[in-house]
Amino acid sequence: MSSHTLYIALGSNMLTAPRVLEWARRKMRAMFGLLRASKPVWTEPIDYPYPFLFLNQVVEITTERPLAVLRVLLKTLEEEMMARKSVTEEGRRIIDIDLLAFDGEVLRPDDWQRSYVQEGVAEINAMKSRRR
Repeated sequence: MSSHTLYIALGSNMLTAPRVLEWARRKMRAMFGLLRASKPVWTEPIDYPYPFLFLNQVVEITTERPLAVLRVLLKTLEEEMMARKSVTEEGRRIIDIDLLAFDGEVLRPDDWQRSYVQEGVAEINAMKSRRR
């Protein structure tokens, strides 16, 4: 089986966003094993009608699972977290998990161009370079 590299964006605008992202990373480690993550950064909402800041983070995973399976796993993970909150304040997004790129193919070009994504990918690549 061949190995695939994917980049994922995590985001939350909950007051508990740091814990939410930590939960998502733990679940991803359990599903995929090793992952690398950029530092979380607070950003203004983009194309979102509510004023709450988002905590965003980029995660890199290497896996043998095919793209179709990864899409289902990540959507299931997102839905699991959303189901944990029975009521949220209007405009609060518990978790947003977006598959940005798979084996070098950018799947979400608009998101990929965002500065926090580019900085997160660069940070992850620098981590890998230092470990070699």
